[in-house]
Amino acid sequence: MASQPPPLPQQRDRRAASLLNACLPGAGLILLGRRALGFALASAFLGCFLAVVTLFLVGYARYLSLATDDGLMQGNKLEEAGSIFHPTWLAGLALVGGIIYLCSAILFARTKRQANSLGG
Repeated sequence: MASQPPPLPQQRDRRAASLLNACLPGAGLILLGRRALGFALASAFLGCFLAVVTLFLVGYARYLSLATDDGLMQGNKLEEAGSIFHPTWLAGLALVGGIIYLCSAILFARTKRQANSLGG
């Protein structure tokens, strides 16, 4: 017995998939049936996002602690304030997230085009 391919998504589902893919890269691919690829992209993007939020919150807590400390002008504490937020890590994670977003948009457009050409 041959297995049937999954049914093509309707036009309304494609619009919802476009919106989902814009909000969370990979989510639209999941809705269009490319689940493994969609989950991989969505997981990688969420990982980058959570890492950025974590780095920011930890940096903010350290900054707040440094700013409210009485010995701010002692030693090199003031010079350390510039590196508290780990700008290199934040920029790198933002770049990786942007690349994931771009890859997801390209793969989504290709998948959507294939679904359109098959008459869905």
